[in-house]
Amino acid sequence: MPELPISEEFKLDVLKEMGNIGAGNATTALSTLLNYERVNMHVPEVDLCPLVDIPDLMGGAEKSVIGIYIRVFSEVSFYAVFLIDFESAQTLVASLTGQDHPVMEEMGRSVLLEVANIVTASYLNALSHLTNLTFLPEPPLLVVDMAGAILGTVLAETSVAEDYILVLKTAFITATGNIEGNFLIIPDQNTLDIIVRMLVDGACQ
Repeated sequence: MPELPISEEFKLDVLKEMGNIGAGNATTALSTLLNYERVNMHVPEVDLCPLVDIPDLMGGAEKSVIGIYIRVFSEVSFYAVFLIDFESAQTLVASLTGQDHPVMEEMGRSVLLEVANIVTASYLNALSHLTNLTFLPEPPLLVVDMAGAILGTVLAETSVAEDYILVLKTAFITATGNIEGNFLIIPDQNTLDIIVRMLVDGACQ
């Protein structure tokens, strides 16, 4: 039987559900890590955004932000990128540790790297469960640069076939308010189609 075409709308629906599952896993993992409920997390919005619009999500291409990116390998490969501004990062570190550790000192950096690891691992666990693929993430890298420069660095290292990437608006709910960041999935060529096709095939079995 010939393969049926997969609509962009259907892809988005599948990816949104994957994002929601990953967010649920991340919330549980954060609670387990902390042994008490200091921070909760959810994904209020999942969308496929044009590449050119991504820096605007962080206030413009020239705005300095903290970026943590992780290269993920499997039968398909992609980058997971977590972007957050300095003020939000500082609030997140303080909420998780109970102390005002500067974000660029060792403790602050360690907390942010651990959050990125948890969010990425939760997303990968959800994806692995749905596709039966094993994903191998590399150690995360933390950089401080303009949003446009961080995105450009990642794009230079991958072969993106589409003009859009998956964006999970990530909200951390703390006692002092909500902290927003952006969790990006930047797939290599044909990765989205392969993953969605595997999900469709699995659902039909």
